Amino acid sequence: MNMGERISSMGRSASLLGIWVIISSGGAILTNAGNMATGEAYAISRVIIGILGLVAAAAFWNGRNHGLDGLHAIMIWGVLQIPVYAQIVDGNFTKQLIDFPLGAESSTTINGIVTDYSLIGINLIGIAVVIWTQSCRNRLDLWRRQAESAAA
Repeated sequence: MNMGERISSMGRSASLLGIWVIISSGGAILTNAGNMATGEAYAISRVIIGILGLVAAAAFWNGRNHGLDGLHAIMIWGVLQIPVYAQIVDGNFTKQLIDFPLGAESSTTINGIVTDYSLIGINLIGIAVVIWTQSCRNRLDLWRRQAESAAA
């Protein structure tokens, strides 16, 4: 099955989700690889989540079970992005390419230098990915059931 047939069988929304996972995960890996090499904990967790995202995207695009297995993995990838915790500015442990945190932030600045910082909350991008994945999964289940009943 070529890529055009796969996109039409999965639907545009699910295909866009699969593309977003690749872009976001790949971007997180590329932007955090240098900091990971120096041992920064937030970068290591971002790269690990990014690798999980790429594996989920590969499972989705391989088409096994109409991409449903990959959607389950993408759901896990999205759930992992929801909690936000940072001890340095832009140090959210679960951020992929972008995040939109909603939570409580505290910082202490002395002479224009941030000396203490903390952020705890939720990532609205992660919540959006979970909702988007659930929507795609529901539509995929509906399409699969229609195809099975038509074949019977």
